Amino acid sequence: MKTRSSLPIALLLSTLLLSASCAPSLCRDLRQDVDESVLLPMVIANPQAYEGRRVLWGGTILDTDPRRSGTVIEVLERPLGSDCEPTDGDATGGRFLAVSDNFLDPAVYTQGREITVVGTIDGIEFRTIGEYEYPYPVVSMNNHVLWPFRDRGYREYYYYPGTYPYYPYYPFYDPFYRPLWVP
Repeated sequence: MKTRSSLPIALLLSTLLLSASCAPSLCRDLRQDVDESVLLPMVIANPQAYEGRRVLWGGTILDTDPRRSGTVIEVLERPLGSDCEPTDGDATGGRFLAVSDNFLDPAVYTQGREITVVGTIDGIEFRTIGEYEYPYPVVSMNNHVLWPFRDRGYREYYYYPGTYPYYPYYPFYDPFYRPLWVP
């Protein structure tokens, strides 16, 4: 009788352990031979000192530019989480260019997608943002992960008039509505 009641618990625990072990193995593979002490602001400040170092950076794609010799992706850097996926928020170390020798379709590598890049620092390229000349570290990609789009919260349009299922009956079907009864 005791084994029957512990079987569902054992299955649940084993499922949780297996699902938790998948993401770290991907991150562990990406981190091989990477110098994690090299941060983007350090490279922007002194690019010659870090040239040829292997880095793991990630962020949000700002632009994808296919060329004859490959593809250049402009990335707004974001800190990486424990699964090597860029985190949400406004924290950033700046921008960098991820360069691939292959054609990467701009319809897939679109603005707003998140990417994690493994590659070597290959100098710096100056581009303008508005009227400001900005130094972009160039990373020659050896490997990368293009993350799927994530749903980032509720949909604001859901509660607009006519879309909320109980809108015509609002005061009476609101779960927090408590009529005040006075005898």
